[in-house]
Amino acid sequence: MLMPSKYLKSFSLGVQKVLEYRTNFFLSLFSCIFPIIIQFFFWKAVFASSNQSMVFGYSYNQLIAYSILAILMTKLIGTGFQFEIARDIKDGGLNKYLIKPIGYFAYRICCFLGEKSIEMLAILSISMVVVWVLNLWLGFPVHSQQVLLFFCVVPFSLLLNFFIYYSLSAIAFWFIESNGAFKTFGLLATIASGGLFPLDVYSPGMQKILLMLPFNYVVYFPIQLLSGKLSMEQIGQGLVMQIMWITVFALLSSILWNTGMKKYVAVGG
Repeated sequence: MLMPSKYLKSFSLGVQKVLEYRTNFFLSLFSCIFPIIIQFFFWKAVFASSNQSMVFGYSYNQLIAYSILAILMTKLIGTGFQFEIARDIKDGGLNKYLIKPIGYFAYRICCFLGEKSIEMLAILSISMVVVWVLNLWLGFPVHSQQVLLFFCVVPFSLLLNFFIYYSLSAIAFWFIESNGAFKTFGLLATIASGGLFPLDVYSPGMQKILLMLPFNYVVYFPIQLLSGKLSMEQIGQGLVMQIMWITVFALLSSILWNTGMKKYVAVGG
């Protein structure tokens, strides 16, 4: 069944956005080098002070590999549409979608997938080169089965992050200025997802809490899979949890948006 032209057009708008700002995209990728350098010196200092070959169950090489992959993964699943949604709600830009034959959610997810289709090709290609280099430089284990499974779970990570932030964007119906909340949430979500450090560095009690939250299935779970630290049973359980959380946030976003639309004044536009 062919996708209706209105959805294809929305998808192509996302693709065009990335191509139009391709310089900005590649500069943002280049900026990932600086966090990697910081992580390199940070973990070097940690291992030097501990005088141990293993810290938090990781060797130095494993932590460097994890840090590089986490930064790339965070970039891959990152969102920015929540700020655009807040502006549409505040300025009345949402009005035109209320009379068009395409719903706002359909427009947003098609644009998001169009944008990420290009970014995913670029970042996953870079990631595979990085994994190969890590294998040669740091002895990072690479197996074709892990790589294939990684490619299977990444789209679910992407969808889960979309629905998390689409649900969050609904707060703009209740708060005039929500950008600060988005930035704060983004920082906390990055920490909770394992985007800065593997969740193993936290205390057992904190680990238990973080592993119960949906965020670890966005970054931590895919990287642990790629690193070969998970059994097939754990991978299957993780995939089921990804699908479950996607369903939960899809329902939550629908409830929040339906409630928020009742408060929407439709000023401006």
